[in-house]
Amino acid sequence: MRKTITVVLTLLILVLSCSCNTTKESETMATTSCDRTITITNRVYEASVWVLPDTEANRKTTLWGTPTAGKIGVDESCQAGIDKPGDNALYMFRMIDTEKMYYSAENIVIEDGWTLEIKQDSTHVYVIEVTDKDGNLNATYEVFAAKL
Repeated sequence: MRKTITVVLTLLILVLSCSCNTTKESETMATTSCDRTITITNRVYEASVWVLPDTEANRKTTLWGTPTAGKIGVDESCQAGIDKPGDNALYMFRMIDTEKMYYSAENIVIEDGWTLEIKQDSTHVYVIEVTDKDGNLNATYEVFAAKL
């Protein structure tokens, strides 16, 4: 019995220690089916970003899984794989910064190779600008922001 408990505890410690060792690459690239690859540019605060299919299930949960872009710094960009869009061909955006601010936007159109940039506009409102592969502005989305 004592040997079994020791083995179980050892395995538990091993699993926990392995899950804590991440690399910068694994933090910035989510594990998804990667139906599309996009670029995320952060102009606000260091934060973790989730770009999720806009589905009823995703809108009703606060458990979003592994971030699409984990710990992306201010004025940094990263490429990330995202799942197929929801049934309505749309995505939703969630972000939590290091100061515990929550950012949210829905009904976002994103295609493969496009760029999503979050920033604060001249009126101090947070917005997401989505540009196509050629850098042309496709749409601007207002972002809800609140302190957690």
